Amino acid sequence: MSIEQARARLYARFHRRRAAYHATFLVNGKPHPNAAAVLADLKKVARIERGGIVISPVTRMVDPLATAYLAGQRDVYLRILKFLSLESSTVEDDDGNRADTATTG
Repeated sequence: MSIEQARARLYARFHRRRAAYHATFLVNGKPHPNAAAVLADLKKVARIERGGIVISPVTRMVDPLATAYLAGQRDVYLRILKFLSLESSTVEDDDGNRADTATTG
C-alpha cells in the first residue's frame, strides 16, 4: 500500500467516525436535547471548569493517579467536542447556564 492510499484510508475512516458522532449527538447542527444532557454530565464529571489537578484530601498533596484518571476523562469529553466541532462554552450545565471559559483548543 502506498503512502497516498494509506492517507486516503485514514481520511475516509476519520470522516466516517465524524459522521457517526454527528449522527449520534447532533440534530440540524445542534446537540439533541438528550445529547446535550450527556455532554453536560460529562463536562461536570471531567471537571472542565475546575482544572485538572487532583489534590488528595488525606495528604493534601497532588495525587498523580487521580490526576491522570481525570486527564483521561477530560480527553474523552474534549474528543467528543472536537468531533462535533463544538466548544465547551456551548454546552449548558444542569441548571441551563453556559460556561464561557473552556474551549476545545
